[in-house]
Amino acid sequence: MSSARYVRLLLLVLLATSLVNASVAQDGPPQFVKDAVDEVLKMLNSDGDEAIEIFIDQEMVPSEDRDRANLIEHLRTLRNETRDLRDDVAVESESDGVRLILAAKGTEKQIKVVLGPDGITAIYLLDSPEPIFLTRDNLMETFDRLEEEGVSGVVYVRLDGEVVLERAFGMANEELGVTNSLSTVFGTGSRPIDYTMAGINLLDQQGRIDLDDTIDKYFEDVPVDKRAITIRHLMTGQSGLPDFFHAQEDWDPDLKWIDRETAERRLFAQELLFVPGEDRRHSHGAFGLLAALIERVSGMTYYSYIRENFLDPAGMSRTGEYGEARGLSVSDFAVGGGPSFVGLPNIPPNWGPTSWLIMGSGGMYSTLGDLLSFYEYVRSGKVLDARHGAAFSQPMVQVDGSDRGFELFSAYNPSGGETYLFINSQGGQRKTRELFRALEHLVLSDDQSGRL
Repeated sequence: MSSARYVRLLLLVLLATSLVNASVAQDGPPQFVKDAVDEVLKMLNSDGDEAIEIFIDQEMVPSEDRDRANLIEHLRTLRNETRDLRDDVAVESESDGVRLILAAKGTEKQIKVVLGPDGITAIYLLDSPEPIFLTRDNLMETFDRLEEEGVSGVVYVRLDGEVVLERAFGMANEELGVTNSLSTVFGTGSRPIDYTMAGINLLDQQGRIDLDDTIDKYFEDVPVDKRAITIRHLMTGQSGLPDFFHAQEDWDPDLKWIDRETAERRLFAQELLFVPGEDRRHSHGAFGLLAALIERVSGMTYYSYIRENFLDPAGMSRTGEYGEARGLSVSDFAVGGGPSFVGLPNIPPNWGPTSWLIMGSGGMYSTLGDLLSFYEYVRSGKVLDARHGAAFSQPMVQVDGSDRGFELFSAYNPSGGETYLFINSQGGQRKTRELFRALEHLVLSDDQSGRL
């Protein structure tokens, strides 16, 4: 992490069940929804009218009432108004399609895409959502209201070194009648990236690697175009590797089991997005390669190395990998609210062993208490010295999630502010992104007014 503050977001492709008139299958949204989202983003990232014309011809349902020239101008305007909003890209379900949320540097635009199996019927910019205002005084009533609206999770807020809110709300498991508690276990999306960062920094601190080493020092048969990638490039988004590396035939882009060798082969076969070091783009795949590097250098499995050096010393007894229960019972876990449901109930132990599709950047679960312990440990100087732990001691804003229904937001201010929000059910209002921004502002602002 070279910048003092960063945002990490996993692209969430969420689907309302009404689009397919059936329960969402284990392999997630239908391919036509995923394809539509990909094509919309490709069009928005394009230049010139040719890409717009191709989008209309190939992705939109023909209509005799539509004026083509007006539609081209409409899409051109839509593209121009959202051009620089790519730091945060998310997709949420709607009853008749999906909502694309594009944001960067405090600015957000939302696009409605109306679609069905035959293609896109309409696409347009939505009015900006109503902001949420948070202060010390209205925190409790805000979460009371969210709970009434069906939102479920755990929230923690510390301001000026004082914990001003720490509470669980809503249901962890409706079938069993279990409410969330402060010790409830949640899926944590991409949060294991921080475990990987800590592991790599420890290896560098021990002199077992150098962050400016190129990866061909540790991996065999690295293609020519990737031999200039350094470990530091992988850590800072400068590798040029695409974000994900699942294949079309994988039944799930997270859960389909592949081994480390397959992951390495796929990663090295990908076409780079840019020359290493010449641009910056987040890549989950880069952290998969860092996890493989940890195994190659340490001689241990990634999970064993992270557990021995960080999780166990920090006392993280309720943190584990997919497919393992660690002695916890079903009632200890929050059930993910979907739309992708895998196993009964939809909890991490039922998702199979963590695949190398997400090793090093996902595939784990945890609790509020465990994450607080992890960050306290890596900031304490007990395992990482000041230089190698510096990335964890700077202001941070992070959002992680999965299409199985978990969201995790956190923000850290070294001057005494910190917040965590775990969500396993968003209720019917989908106000989570506005809530994230309000919490971020409350924790990171000087006046703590919470005003956006």
